[in-house]
Amino acid sequence: MTYTVGMATARDGVQIATYTWQPDSGRPRAWVQIAHGAAEHGLRYDRFARHLTAHGYGVLASDHRGHGATAAGTGGHGVTGADIDDSWRAMVDDLKAVGDPVRALNPGVPFVLLGHSMGSLMARDYVQEYADDLAGLILSGTFRSLPGAEIEESTERLEREIAEHGRTALSDYIPRLFASFNDPYEHRTGFEWLSRDAAEVDTYVADERCGFPFSAGLALDWVRNVRKINDPRNLARVPADLPVHIAVGTEDPCNQRMTLVYELLEDFRYAGVTDLTWKGYEGARHEILNETNRDEVQRDLTEWLDKQV
Repeated sequence: MTYTVGMATARDGVQIATYTWQPDSGRPRAWVQIAHGAAEHGLRYDRFARHLTAHGYGVLASDHRGHGATAAGTGGHGVTGADIDDSWRAMVDDLKAVGDPVRALNPGVPFVLLGHSMGSLMARDYVQEYADDLAGLILSGTFRSLPGAEIEESTERLEREIAEHGRTALSDYIPRLFASFNDPYEHRTGFEWLSRDAAEVDTYVADERCGFPFSAGLALDWVRNVRKINDPRNLARVPADLPVHIAVGTEDPCNQRMTLVYELLEDFRYAGVTDLTWKGYEGARHEILNETNRDEVQRDLTEWLDKQV
């Protein structure tokens, strides 16, 4: 396995940190591009990437604006820049800027996009804009919409924060949301909602690149674009022949007792997607790739990939 750290240049010149894992066997069976979740970074998928390379897949991950190693160039963790009008649109476009050079070097090799949590919403947005790039879509720890995103109170609050303090000022919107997710669980760290594996939770808490607040600008862009993604006119842009797989924990508070997963499945059926599969892992919480049953999850996702390529 060959592991490489690099940089990709976004449309506006921002440098996006990238990570690639390539199998020693040579030409990958397919490339899996990973879009990580909110307040984390691409290297948290190293274990899964190494698992996939052992099965002949190449893996490409990156740090979104305001995340990981990319954050230094955008104003710090949770900040996506002072002069950007819609950071969400930029982050979705960044996924293409990261993937295109790898596609160019690997003509004919299928590309599958895997998005986790916030990254799953970015991935859904991506397929509405750039579906021709992809041979499949995996959504992990996903949900139809961000809790609160559909109500005007959320946008009005964030708009007030921006009017008073600017787009780059940090907001407590995301920390308060994360804190509410932990209500059903023990409160040892406040992040028990992520996994039943206490060691994995402790690793997250100890990582300075995780668990940070978002700027008001980024939070508002996320809320607004959830509405764009769920607009029926945009749902209709998802290709009917795109294979889609959804993998979630049944005890993930983000999906509100699976309600937001069932609604998402209905959206894909509305779009006419014919190759739609899903699995709910009983008892698992939000980060299924860091759960106590992660070996089962890795095996299932690999088997799904094997069927596509």
